[in-house]
Amino acid sequence: MTPRSTLSPTPLATLTLVMAAVAQAIIAGLTLGFAGHVSPWRDPVSDYAWHRGGRLLFAVAVVLLLASAAALAVAAHLAALPRTPLASALFLLWTAGLLVVLLFRSNLSAADPTASGEIHRAGGAVLFASLPLAAWTLSTRLRADTRWLAAAATLRRGALAGVVTAAAFGLAQLVGWLPAGLLERVALLAEFLIIATMATALRRAVR
Repeated sequence: MTPRSTLSPTPLATLTLVMAAVAQAIIAGLTLGFAGHVSPWRDPVSDYAWHRGGRLLFAVAVVLLLASAAALAVAAHLAALPRTPLASALFLLWTAGLLVVLLFRSNLSAADPTASGEIHRAGGAVLFASLPLAAWTLSTRLRADTRWLAAAATLRRGALAGVVTAAAFGLAQLVGWLPAGLLERVALLAEFLIIATMATALRRAVR
């Protein structure tokens, strides 16, 4: 049996919660502050980067999510969280998607696509698909361990919400009358809830 680390995952799990919540708050602030320029109903979140002041705040939100991912991964290791290679790979894909979205600017107009914009879109598709799938895979693994049984049930519900909202946002890319902007923001909220669920479970694991 592998001995558990004497270091507590609680501080990092708490830091994960705080950083992810601040990132979500920044997106909410951008949604309200730029409502006259970027439609929360139809326009993607990345469009804030095309407005003065919005690019920096958008970048800060993504960096905070990347930092929260790193903190969550270390906290999971310290708590000896059971996981599978597939769940770990999907989580890494999620962080890679975030990095791509940060480094490559979106298309200014859907009618005038650019190489950077198409890479940005691909990164967005990866990040919206991979985290809910990682959560679903992880929840299946956690159900086999009584210590994590409660977390597994909550995580599975979050994963289901993430899959449904991500699928709805993906469908909006093909069906023009669907509110793509709103669906993207709901999908982002679902991803925040997945992160919050995992961080809360890690905090409780040491109590």
